[in-house]
Amino acid sequence: MYVYLQKIKFLLIPLLLASIAWGAVQLNSVVYDLEVGIDETYSIVDFNPEGGKTYYNPMIFTTSVGGQYTFENYSSDLTGGTQDTALLIYDDLEADFVIDRPAIFNDGPNIGFGGGQLDTFQGFERYNEPFNGTITLAEDTTYAAVFSSFSPDALGTMQVRLTAPGQIYSVDLVPIPELKDTGLWIALIIGFFVAFSYMKIKSGI
Repeated sequence: MYVYLQKIKFLLIPLLLASIAWGAVQLNSVVYDLEVGIDETYSIVDFNPEGGKTYYNPMIFTTSVGGQYTFENYSSDLTGGTQDTALLIYDDLEADFVIDRPAIFNDGPNIGFGGGQLDTFQGFERYNEPFNGTITLAEDTTYAAVFSSFSPDALGTMQVRLTAPGQIYSVDLVPIPELKDTGLWIALIIGFFVAFSYMKIKSGI
């Protein structure tokens, strides 16, 4: 019995340390679930080669830490059912949004530039897919995230999940820290490996 306990302790110590480290990373993540309204408040004309107006909605925010931020447009209800959405991020708040070239752009999972992304943008081309990108932002920096669709005259709403490595400051954001799931996952992982280790030791390994 003593030998079994020693073997279990030997297996569980590194597992416990790894679980704690993983949990610490998760506890620092913050998820924001945004409903972005695209209405007639902000628009430009003579931008889209297909004509019509291009509507957008800017969100000013300030980071607290640097690192990777994921912007995922997981659902949209826009004119004509289009899924063609785009994310433009500016570090110059005086820029003419949409018209001026942004510091960071994402038009889909593999389309964009800036913020650590591969430069895969091929000019003004239409992709009927939502933006979804992981980008690198600096610490204590104020940005404008501009949500738009390059489908002419597109109005409606976008559902956006923003995952950040730390708190973001903006009047438009409500933080939802991923606290409730972390403890459960750690407990499940530890429980699984306790059972696994016990079965292995019992079988003589």
